[in-house]
Amino acid sequence: MAILIAIDDGHGQETSGKRTPAISALGGRVIRENEFNRKVADLLAIALQRCGFRTLFVAPGNADTPLSTRTATANRANAAAYISIHYNAGGGEGVETYHYPGSSSGKRLAEAIHWHVKQGTPQKDRGVKSANFQVLRETKMPAALVEYGFMDDPGLDEARLMIDPKFIFESAEETAKGICDYFKVKYVEPKSVTPPPPVTPPVEGELFVVQAGAFKDKKNAEELAERLKQAGFDAIITTKKA
Repeated sequence: MAILIAIDDGHGQETSGKRTPAISALGGRVIRENEFNRKVADLLAIALQRCGFRTLFVAPGNADTPLSTRTATANRANAAAYISIHYNAGGGEGVETYHYPGSSSGKRLAEAIHWHVKQGTPQKDRGVKSANFQVLRETKMPAALVEYGFMDDPGLDEARLMIDPKFIFESAEETAKGICDYFKVKYVEPKSVTPPPPVTPPVEGELFVVQAGAFKDKKNAEELAERLKQAGFDAIITTKKA
């Protein structure tokens, strides 16, 4: 049976305090942490399934699921690994990945993921660390918690990355690569996928289209379109001759 990975998208959509300051460069926009976490979680599931894994969302929906419920869900399902997706706060900058103190398997998982995550968009490398977080402590399987950046970094550059489709896409794919390395599973590149470009102001009268996949089986196309919609991306199925 395929390896099962539990995916935790960090916090609920309305969790108190889990959001950026008002970003003047975005017209005063405030970005909720879960806007980033949920999209990465959805795209990570797509990437892992493409590589032959099974996936389990331990906090489906936008509510702030209790941590005990999240870990219990993963434990009951006998997941092989637990991945928690977060965006940091506290005025710093950079990416860091956590494991439970004394867990050698958790440390190896965190190291494998962190190595790939830091290969993408240039960020300060804050390293692999241990912490007594509940989702790391109460899980029976190797667990890693990734902080992909800071919501309140100086200049709010990393804050703006939270809604950059290219950064969201690479965060999910890099995490999948790390999981593949840990389990010694071959990483499968997405077919016919071009990572979305950074968000830019629209030009009136122009429409840019990014192809996200090509399938002979309509059901597979419909499943991918639905996952992309759940992740917040537009997805329209068209047909053409092979």
